[in-house]
Amino acid sequence: MHLFGPVPKPLDGARAFSASSPICYNSRNSNPPAGNSLVFLAEPPPTAYDFRFQLFGIPIRVTPFFWLVSAFLGWQLADGLDEFMQQVADMGERVDFDLARIAASNPGQGVLLLMWIAAVFVSILVHELGHALAMRRYGISSYIVLYHFGGLAVPDRGGSFVRSGAFAHPPHQIAISAAGPAAQLLLAGVLITALRLSGFALLEPLDVPYVSRFLSISEGQQITSLPLQAVIYFLLIPSIFWALLNLLPVYPLDGGQIARELFTLYSPRDGIRNSLILSVAAGAGVAIYAFLQQDLFLALLFGSLAFSSYQVLQAYSGRGGGFGGPW
Repeated sequence: MHLFGPVPKPLDGARAFSASSPICYNSRNSNPPAGNSLVFLAEPPPTAYDFRFQLFGIPIRVTPFFWLVSAFLGWQLADGLDEFMQQVADMGERVDFDLARIAASNPGQGVLLLMWIAAVFVSILVHELGHALAMRRYGISSYIVLYHFGGLAVPDRGGSFVRSGAFAHPPHQIAISAAGPAAQLLLAGVLITALRLSGFALLEPLDVPYVSRFLSISEGQQITSLPLQAVIYFLLIPSIFWALLNLLPVYPLDGGQIARELFTLYSPRDGIRNSLILSVAAGAGVAIYAFLQQDLFLALLFGSLAFSSYQVLQAYSGRGGGFGGPW
């Protein structure tokens, strides 16, 4: 699954983060299966307004709220970029010729917002396809749902659980969980490689933190089309930072799934409990750091994830180690 998260402030990429997608194992019944299952996020029910299609033989469903949340998250970013370009245009001959040409190609806030929504759609879909194709590699059919929290890659069996104990061997589960962020990072890598090989660069105001500095993607001949610059920037932000943030060992993020499998490999008895303890600590740590950085969205997001992990840890311990499991 892929959780939505904060986006950069207008022309400030340093805070571009979003939680990316763990696997959510789904079934049509509401009772947890036998084994060690951790319940976090459920698949939203179908509606008549869902957009449906197939890609690589994988059914995909997009709910209306996916588009609405994407628009809400990108509103300030599109508005800030549009306002900056208008200021550049107003300066006339006092600005660099290439920058003036870029400003002249400004399509306006509405189109920039649509481009952001499309970029988020592509990035999250690539993430979920990574999970779904990895599942197919291990003989598991699945489908994808993009909804108000982000996205889900759902095995075509079982209830809405992040893990079913007998569903996959730990190495397979680790590969499936890692495949989503890896697919997003691969997408970012292709974009960055294309920029570097072509000799083109992004505007400095469209700085991608750390990436721009270390890979010099702001150095070179400027792309004189603002729509093209914006598409690349809008794709890089979620594909890099949302993917990396999703690898943190916090449930129900992919990093939480990977941590669980690693813990249970080396300690079958206490692995799940230890992964929940780590999830609480890591989630709380990120929430505190985000609060100190005045990033309220990220603080609330990870504070809620830490609290959810704490609740599951209490229930897990109170039932002697597992929801119907041997502990």
